[in-house]
This record gives sequence, structure tokens and C-alpha cells, in this order.
Amino acid sequence: MKLENMGVIEQKYEEMLHRLNEIVESVLNIATNTECIVCGKQSFGKRLCEDCVKVIDGPPSMTGRFIQNIEVKYFGIYEEKLRDFILAYKFRNHHSLSKVFSKMLSQTIKLHLIAADFIVYIPATKTAKNKRGYDHMYLIAKALSKEIGIPVLKALTALRETDQLQTTDRTEAVRGKFALVDSADRKISDRNIILIDDVLTTGSTIKEAIKILKIAKPRAIHPIVVAMNKN
Repeated sequence: MKLENMGVIEQKYEEMLHRLNEIVESVLNIATNTECIVCGKQSFGKRLCEDCVKVIDGPPSMTGRFIQNIEVKYFGIYEEKLRDFILAYKFRNHHSLSKVFSKMLSQTIKLHLIAADFIVYIPATKTAKNKRGYDHMYLIAKALSKEIGIPVLKALTALRETDQLQTTDRTEAVRGKFALVDSADRKISDRNIILIDDVLTTGSTIKEAIKILKIAKPRAIHPIVVAMNKN
């Protein structure tokens, strides 16, 4: 079986688990009838408390941040409530928050008047997918696609883990981490693409992804993240 077909099957399986998780999460939240899934405050049977709901409305950052010569747009700074949202999603398996992040990214895209042919996402490593049971950025990309009407394209695959034990240089740690998926080069050639990720820290991961995507010669790449590191 081709790797591309296996990838489609994996994505369908992840979507099924995601929907099941959302149902379980909703039932448990109604049954407990007390806590916000992000901050733990009383939420009266709702998934989010009033304070956390306010975070979703933004507004997103008016500016981007340049990482060398690459401008990355972002919704907010990785601190306080926004950090709590991301941690709850990535490490406490609250799948429903993928729709929250899609709204944040959608607002950012609309603010900066970004037009594109495809949404591409930074893929999770095999270890991360096995640990969570899903690719967290793929779920956000699917929700964002429904939000703004731009199709998702699995253009990148993660070949290996980030090698942080062998080097303190983040750029070296992610070198060779990604590869183009079969047929992706034909699809994104001379096209505008939105590249999404959750948090930008040093920028090394997104720069490595952009370097690989440029092999396919897209017309433009618009990197957008949910949160930017404060430093």
C-alpha cells in the first residue's frame, strides 16, 4: 500500500477518534457540571468559563514577527490563558479545542487579508501521534478548512523526532525532520499556501518546513501560528 494511501487511512481513523472523544468530553462535562476544561474554574455545565470564552474573540495581533526574513503572523502571545488553552489541548486530550484554535487562526487570516489555495500544517512526529492518538495540528487544519473554505493538503511528513539530546542548536535539531509527501509538489507548485502551527518558539521548525515546501516552488507561503513565544 502506498504511503499516501496509508496516510489517508490514518487521518480517517484520527477523525473518528476525535469525534468519539468530543462526545465523551461533552457527556462528562454535563455530568460533572462544574469545571472549565481549560482553567478549571466553575463553568456551569459548559466546556469553557466566561473568562476563557473571551480569549477566543481576540482580537488577533495586528503585526507579525520576522524570523530572519520570514514574517510569521500570530493570534496572540504564548502566556496566561492562551498558554492554558494550548496545554489543555495538547496534553489533556481536549479534542474539542481544535475548533477554538481554528477560530483564532481564522480571525488572524481574515485580519491580514490572506488568500490561499491550500492549508498545510506542521505534522506531528510518530511518537507524538502515538502518545496522543491523533495529530493535533491536523485536527486544527480540518476545523480551519471548514471555517474558511480552503482545503487541507497533507504536504509534509515528519521523518524523525526533534533531536534535542544530540545538540543544543535548535536549527540542527530539526534539520532533515520533514519531507514532501508524494504528489504534494505537483499540487502546491505555483499555488498560495497557508502553513499553520500551534506555538512558535525559536522559529526553527517552521523555517525547516518552509525550506522543504519551497522545493515544490509554491507561489507564496503564509506561515501563521496560534501563539508566539514572548521572548
